[in-house]
Amino acid sequence: MSRVIQGDPVRHRTDGWTGTVTQTPSKLSHHAWVARDSSADPYPELVPLTDLEPAD
Repeated sequence: MSRVIQGDPVRHRTDGWTGTVTQTPSKLSHHAWVARDSSADPYPELVPLTDLEPAD
């Protein structure tokens, strides 16, 4: 993915988990904060955009 916006549903390319983009840091434009759907952790994780694809 070259660009994502807040609220985009995404899937991790290699691990297969899905989540929702919570924020795209301006200084780290090649990363996005993603909240995993399957995680009980309330905090999102920073994921490289190269590891994400759109979730259908």
